[in-house]
Amino acid sequence: MKANKLSTEEVRQLILSELAVHPECEPVDLYKLLYQALFGPFHLIRDLGQLKLSISSELWQMSSPYEPHYQQIGQIYTRLSLSALYVDTNLSDRDGKIECLAHWVLASAHAYDDIPQDFFSCWSQHQSLLQELIPGDPQTWDELSSAAQKGLIYSHSKRFHEHYDPHYRLVRMDLTEHFNRFMELCQ
Repeated sequence: MKANKLSTEEVRQLILSELAVHPECEPVDLYKLLYQALFGPFHLIRDLGQLKLSISSELWQMSSPYEPHYQQIGQIYTRLSLSALYVDTNLSDRDGKIECLAHWVLASAHAYDDIPQDFFSCWSQHQSLLQELIPGDPQTWDELSSAAQKGLIYSHSKRFHEHYDPHYRLVRMDLTEHFNRFMELCQ
């Protein structure tokens, strides 16, 4: 499967939307966002049990809600905040919601043909736009370009974590069976 394609205008809108929600972004956060918009959760371990465990563990570690609950990133993927699970003390409800989300994340993950080359191509095409929208020192941009050439995946910046405490998973909203089941469980 080939990577998603994003036009310059789509990347501009993606970045402006991200900056509206998370104005404390740094260049590495935009790098991560672009990567997620292109490839979604492809890099996850494809083990349902491990995924459920990681979601459950992260839910217990959350110190505050992560907003927004749903953030469209690109044409296909959405960041779904773990805060959207509305987890209460009913363990069977909690486990059902976690299992539903885990199945949805796995269904959203795809295998892509040439991730490093596709990402580097997209990064190269849009880097000047990214630099225009969020200034950073030249060394940072050079390091990110080098990482893009290798297809590396980054975590959010320390600054992003300090301001937003991100807890989300990437899903495809067009997988309506998963979406409907999740919404039903979270009412």
